[in-house]
Amino acid sequence: MKKTIALFLSAVLSASMIFCSCGKQGQGNTAPAETTGAAAAETTAGTTAAAAETTAKETAPEQVLPEKAVEKVIEAPQIKAADFPVTDGSTATLPLAWMLYRLCTGENQAAAENAMGFTKTNNAYIRLMDKEADLVIAYEPGPNAQEDPRFKDLELKPIGLDALVFLCNTENPVQSLTSSQLKDIYTGKIRNWKEVGGEDAEIIAFQREVNSGSQTLVEKLLMQGTPMMDAPGELRPGEMGELVDSVARYSNTRNALGYSVYYYARNMYQRPNLRFMAVDDAAPSPETVREGKYPFVNPFYACVRKDEPEDTEARKLFNWLAGEDGQSLVEAMGYVSVDKAEKKLPEGLDGRVSLETGRLEGNTRRLAISGPYFDGDAGVVILDENFQVVERIDGTKIRAREDITRIRGSVFPAGLPLFIGAERGEHEDVHNIIGLYDIDRKEWAVEPEYDYCYTESLDGEHAVYYMGKWYWEEEEEKENSVYTVAVYDDTGALVRTVDIHSDEEFNELVRNTSYRVHGQSTWNDEQNTSVIDAGNGITVTVHYDDDSLKEAAVLKQNGTVVAESSYMMVRPFMVDESDEDFIPAGWWLVTMNNYKEDDQGEAVYEDAGFVITDRDGNIVYREEGSPYSVTLVDENFCVLNDWNSGKYIIKDYSGRELFSWIQPEQNEYW
Repeated sequence: MKKTIALFLSAVLSASMIFCSCGKQGQGNTAPAETTGAAAAETTAGTTAAAAETTAKETAPEQVLPEKAVEKVIEAPQIKAADFPVTDGSTATLPLAWMLYRLCTGENQAAAENAMGFTKTNNAYIRLMDKEADLVIAYEPGPNAQEDPRFKDLELKPIGLDALVFLCNTENPVQSLTSSQLKDIYTGKIRNWKEVGGEDAEIIAFQREVNSGSQTLVEKLLMQGTPMMDAPGELRPGEMGELVDSVARYSNTRNALGYSVYYYARNMYQRPNLRFMAVDDAAPSPETVREGKYPFVNPFYACVRKDEPEDTEARKLFNWLAGEDGQSLVEAMGYVSVDKAEKKLPEGLDGRVSLETGRLEGNTRRLAISGPYFDGDAGVVILDENFQVVERIDGTKIRAREDITRIRGSVFPAGLPLFIGAERGEHEDVHNIIGLYDIDRKEWAVEPEYDYCYTESLDGEHAVYYMGKWYWEEEEEKENSVYTVAVYDDTGALVRTVDIHSDEEFNELVRNTSYRVHGQSTWNDEQNTSVIDAGNGITVTVHYDDDSLKEAAVLKQNGTVVAESSYMMVRPFMVDESDEDFIPAGWWLVTMNNYKEDDQGEAVYEDAGFVITDRDGNIVYREEGSPYSVTLVDENFCVLNDWNSGKYIIKDYSGRELFSWIQPEQNEYW
């Protein structure tokens, strides 16, 4: 993917927009322009002649110039931030809700995001029924919500349209398929492109995950009760295994066919080598979707409880979203409105999801992001050192338990786009086979044949990778077994191999990886206290109260209290299986939680922020009372995830946002 940006929405305003609703003064009179040089000389020379004609012109009618057309601007109800109704909905409608909040309250983007985090489609409707939310902006409710007896007490109003769209490679000569042809393809009745006017090539018809938004749409709008054929799958060559549990949901091969939802494909991850397939000779567009010419259309809604009073802010916004201004907002944010509306966002506002992309000076590296966590599609998305999306690599996936990883040199640990589940006694787990993928050469530097890959990097720039197969593949019994670990550098070159005879030898070999960190912990039975010494003056003391469950935790730096909370988790020390490259060797992440009791008296722990320390014991970054979880820690930045909204944010240690994106809503309508 060669695009330099993938997440900015399409509703960007012209810089010349006139902000008519602000009542600006003095725009009717224009000061005369200065004249200089030859123009001034020409003006002087013509002064006498102009004066001679003045008398004659005084009696002529004054020429009236046509007024410049003024673009109408969206006007929203003015609501104080404290009075804004509790709003919930689908992940895909978050950008719309954020802009609605900004228009109504006058707050900035950061305030909108802090005020509003969506809990996804089904849960949003349930929260509305539970009276925990006042307004929902969401896609169609799923069975869990619709089967609730209280669902009849909700009032839904369609405010936008989305569509099930089919994507193919730009080199595919087939321009349009009929609905019946698509149905036959996904039942297996049609298996070759020549059967629909294309080349003599097998149709690789990829499917989405069960219960995902677009999979639900294809079953509802296209299949209509007809079972779909099995998704493409393959066995692990040369080894015992099961049929693929997870397949790439789309591939850019020339003969592939896949599907998604229109808003996402149009606004969030446009790719130069993919195009929309027309259906029944209608290509998806805002016009064909709105007018019903495109066959597979589904609405999304605003929703309130039927008994919501007319004078409440929630009811006002519910009605406003279906009116001209609300429909203009839907359109301006890149969605397809139910009713065509053409008002524009006020000057200075646009529909971008992310803030301006940042840059790290020096000591930078590229990042690989798992496609399903970035835009819902398969493969791996690559960010360059400027945190710009530069390409996508299909046919790969990031190693297990990671959403995002660093690229040091030219390689990163990756697996095939499938999982293998092998019968191994007590180890009947599902994992992917690991290799090293070279993004510069676009090929495997180390073929994916290993079970694990641990990363060691002491300087942040360079790394070695410890790769091997579990000993029980070669020996039925652990005792007296020997297994080999292959050590590669960050170009994919083999450095050496090491024969391992015991767990102790292995732990010593990978001692500098975050996956195997052994901190110091001291337990005091009398005080019920655990003291964790992270080294370099960093200690965390946790006091446990078995009776009340009210722990008390203190973080100290060289004996000075830095932070206090009910409970603290020290990573990677207190996590048995953290992500292999989650945090630099010698660094520590301390997450904090505060104890409280809910309405039923049950213990609840709320996020209270986190602290990041480097290998020298310096506190490089801290957030207090934030809703973020930490996805990755780098020497120069961290990647945070807001579980409420699904937004990922890359920040440097001054707190500056470098890049962000919204994770697609899994198992719901996107």
